[in-house]
Amino acid sequence: MVVGLLAPSAWAAPRPQLEGWNDRGPRFPERFSMAFTGDVLVHAGVWEQAAAYAGPGRRFDFRPMFAPLRAHVSAADVAICHLETPVSRNDTHLSSYPVFNVPNEIVDAIAWAGYDGCSTASNHSLDQGLGGIRATIDALERAGLGHAGTAATRRASRIVTTYRVGKARIAHLSYTFSFNGRTPRYGWEANRLVVSSVLADARRARRMGADLTVVSLHWGAEYHHPPTAGQRWVADRLTASGFVDLVVGHHAHVVQPVGRVNGVPVVYGMGNQVSGQRREFLGTKSVEDGVVVWAVAERVGDGEDYRVARVLVTPTWVAPGSYRILPARSVADDPSTPAWLRAELLASYRRTMHEILALGGRPFGLAATRTPPFGAPF
Repeated sequence: MVVGLLAPSAWAAPRPQLEGWNDRGPRFPERFSMAFTGDVLVHAGVWEQAAAYAGPGRRFDFRPMFAPLRAHVSAADVAICHLETPVSRNDTHLSSYPVFNVPNEIVDAIAWAGYDGCSTASNHSLDQGLGGIRATIDALERAGLGHAGTAATRRASRIVTTYRVGKARIAHLSYTFSFNGRTPRYGWEANRLVVSSVLADARRARRMGADLTVVSLHWGAEYHHPPTAGQRWVADRLTASGFVDLVVGHHAHVVQPVGRVNGVPVVYGMGNQVSGQRREFLGTKSVEDGVVVWAVAERVGDGEDYRVARVLVTPTWVAPGSYRILPARSVADDPSTPAWLRAELLASYRRTMHEILALGGRPFGLAATRTPPFGAPF
């Protein structure tokens, strides 16, 4: 197994024209790129810093946190985040751990950063009940973002979230193992991780015309790098079905390995994209680490089906105080980066790659390029 390691500046160009278009309109592209990231977990300290960043007329501004990553995310044909917590409709009654209700401006920053949508099923989905789910979905839709994992109505819960690259259709499904002891009032407002339900939804997505299906899973054990027996069992069941083409995970708040199960790539855990979790509170520096996962899908023969042929990663580190999401290697390689910060970034980079390759992968370097690097096998 070879895990592609994305060169620091390889995706730093603005979003290119989608490959699946030509002068005669959309077509099925030969390949396209997808980007995925870990938990967006807005603790009080994070939103307090966003308030400090805000200019006149703004209560909170999270964009400076995402700014170092914006060019990278925007380069993918489809980019999906994981929004772990509900957002407040009008920024009142804000609350942090253990029951979240966070400023809705985080959604504006996610859209500004270049994301196309988010998974929303998590153990905090029900923190503010159906009202919180609806406020979050309204904020995402106002920002032009797709979403999967929670629903505002029963009818909406049956919709398969789909993204397009040319004529290629990517279905995105999202589920969580837990609601922290809360019970959904209706049962349709948030997706619980039940393998038979995931497989039924994936099968339905294929019948509805999906050419590739991605499943986002909120699963595993917090602060635990190796995938649990439960994660491995679920991964085996999903990937053996023939209806799931990629699994991406979150919830552990630390980076977990990348592997292939039944020939299908499984990213067990992407760590934190941004959070208020710090080493001094939790006893591990790994809560500051994350990855951007790049999945390259290639067309199978002359048909309309796709497979994920390559997976690459960009390790990231959340800077203390500023909560800026820094691409670890590219910032470390910048001559203007202070020595203390370079040391932190390189340590983070080494921690992350150690965990990413823990299932026997080996790094594959890429030269920097202004177009997505499709040449690295996984």
